[in-house]
Amino acid sequence: MTKVTSVISHPGNPLQTPDWAGMRSIMDPEAAANALTGILARLEGAEKQVFAMRGMAALLIEERELHRFILDNEVGDYYVSFDRFLKCEFPASWSYIRDALRAVKELREVPFADLLEIKRCNLEQLKKVPSRVRLLPEVVRAAKSMPEKAFVEKLNREHDQHLETKTPIVMATTDEIEEFETAIAIATLVEGCTTRAEAIRAISISYIQDHPVEQEEEAG
Repeated sequence: MTKVTSVISHPGNPLQTPDWAGMRSIMDPEAAANALTGILARLEGAEKQVFAMRGMAALLIEERELHRFILDNEVGDYYVSFDRFLKCEFPASWSYIRDALRAVKELREVPFADLLEIKRCNLEQLKKVPSRVRLLPEVVRAAKSMPEKAFVEKLNREHDQHLETKTPIVMATTDEIEEFETAIAIATLVEGCTTRAEAIRAISISYIQDHPVEQEEEAG
């Protein structure tokens, strides 16, 4: 039998459920301390890596049309559309994956190892600046280490950019979040939006246009 060598690295699954009960009361204190420290170490920087890794995985699937090898259970045949593949296989995160894919595409000249160390908010800001700026070593280092506001201020001040930070929309309940995501999905489809920001703006414009009287009263 031919031995197949995996090209996937398995450094350990940081989300594998540990023995919380054992570490709480049964496990030797030193062993528990080492185990819990190890968990935190494996999770260090995971939030940064997830966005870029999702984007790269989606990019490779799209480039090689690998969705054609995944069964679409609803129709009983393989997926013929990358878009349908994303929406059916990842209904809770397909929009997030689309954003990650777009970021990795637009930043393809930046080494992927660097992308893995940059938070999503700073990746989104890097997309907005020209290659001559985003490839500067000091800019990449700043993107890795700075909060978004400080990073934007640095780009504006030192590299003559005109970027803005965005205030996040905070939703209070799960139901409200689901309604919000549904509205974004509809706007993306109906208006042909290519980003979440465009979809949110389209929703806002539509609501304003539907309530001109209230808008005039507020202005008056």
